[in-house]
Amino acid sequence: MNKPHSHSPSDAMNFEQRLNLVADRFRSLGYKVVLRPTPDELPPFAKDFKLELLATRDDGSVLVSAKADAIEVETDPNLPRYALVNDQQPGWRFDLYVLAPETQPIPENREAKEPSEEDIGRSLAEVERMFQAGFVAQAVSAAWAVLESAMRQRLRAAGEQAGWGTTPRTMLNELFSSGLISTADLRHLEKLLQLRTAIVHGFALESVDPNAVRRLVETARRMLTESQMVKQTA
Repeated sequence: MNKPHSHSPSDAMNFEQRLNLVADRFRSLGYKVVLRPTPDELPPFAKDFKLELLATRDDGSVLVSAKADAIEVETDPNLPRYALVNDQQPGWRFDLYVLAPETQPIPENREAKEPSEEDIGRSLAEVERMFQAGFVAQAVSAAWAVLESAMRQRLRAAGEQAGWGTTPRTMLNELFSSGLISTADLRHLEKLLQLRTAIVHGFALESVDPNAVRRLVETARRMLTESQMVKQTA
């Protein structure tokens, strides 16, 4: 049996603050927002859903589940059902937000610039060489860096803002909310973000699944390909 995932009072306060930021973002897009909607406030197909936010607008509405971290995502058995039921309802979207704070802020660096497609290609080749040489943990860290570049490109191709200072978790939330990654993708990438964070901060790991590198590389390549396709059709 899964034990309840508890949070300290400060964690709860931060969760509420971050949830309010999500609500404010929907309001800025013209949605009417209800925090923690009751069954009477939810649409008929979602009366039994336990949600953190309801956002309604004439051209489409959104049901939002917000979790403190990836553990809560994994231990909530209802999320797949929510997504499946919602997908069958015209005019409705189901969003999942993971509101855990980033491990550390990204400092400003005005000299940093986005890598070119050639730069990214070389970085992916370097990841492959590290992986083949048996440096799996190092390859995970390097592959995640490439994926962040790819995520920024994909979001910008979709008309979203992404650049220096945009955190990985923000990008994951935006990609999911825009329908560019699935619920399963979000869960996998959240786990890989945790893995990458443990590696770069020097924590000892018993083993690193080689599939983590493959998943990161495949996802980065897919996002780069999708970005190029969007540019070609624009």
